[in-house]
Amino acid sequence: MTKLFKIGAVALAASVGAFTATKIWMPVPALAEGEAFNDGQVKSIEKIVRDYLIAHPEVLLEAQEAYEKKNEAKRTEAQMTRMPEFYKALDGMKGDLAAFTVGSGDVTMVEFFDYNCGFCQKTLPEIMKLLDDDKHFKLLFLEFPILSAASQDASKVAVAAARQGKYFEYHKLMLSTGHASKDTALKVAEKIGLDMNKVKTDMASPETEALIAKLSELGRKIYVDGTPSFIVGDKTYPGAGTLDQLKQLIDDTRKDGCKACVTDAAPATGAGAKDPKKS
Repeated sequence: MTKLFKIGAVALAASVGAFTATKIWMPVPALAEGEAFNDGQVKSIEKIVRDYLIAHPEVLLEAQEAYEKKNEAKRTEAQMTRMPEFYKALDGMKGDLAAFTVGSGDVTMVEFFDYNCGFCQKTLPEIMKLLDDDKHFKLLFLEFPILSAASQDASKVAVAAARQGKYFEYHKLMLSTGHASKDTALKVAEKIGLDMNKVKTDMASPETEALIAKLSELGRKIYVDGTPSFIVGDKTYPGAGTLDQLKQLIDDTRKDGCKACVTDAAPATGAGAKDPKKS
């Protein structure tokens, strides 16, 4: 964020300088091709820009906001182009991901999350309300441990819990625990009654490492750069969504269908599409 702000400030300064110089009737002399401003002209322009920005600091915030909106629009557009590939990859992993899915129904919400993500912890109660209120949608949790090595350990225990049929039980308790680490993850696993010898074996297995790496790569390919990030049909929501916002994603997908969900691998079962023909 700081780097972007500096870049935006530099670009803004140049434009403000030209604008301000004109506004206060101190035009910058026209330069012939290949000519440069002399030291005196440079210092005059720098002073004009500095004085203007000190008098109007809100301009920098406005420029930064516009810059971020433009970047977000580009990111969303790029994300949409990769949606069909994303759903095709999910379909190819159905066997591996079945244990990470909660509920059943016509619409699937995908959540990329990290056990050390405070916003993910904050969103959990909203997720629980959604599952209580809407019996016709399902939730697919995708392990995306990007915050620390401790998050990686918590995700490995999550995979082990999934292999013992207790993924959601582990997920809820782990997100409610606070800071996630190998120690806290193992305590949660023990608390929900997992076979701890099997947990430790599964944590160390290459298959567990490969699955988490595959999910992380899947997130990066779809331009997920933070947690939580939600995807429902063709629609995305980066950040901690409220109950109403998440419900709206589901309702809109039910109404609009999902073009990206219909893949060659799964022409009628893509996540998020109640009626693929609608798209």
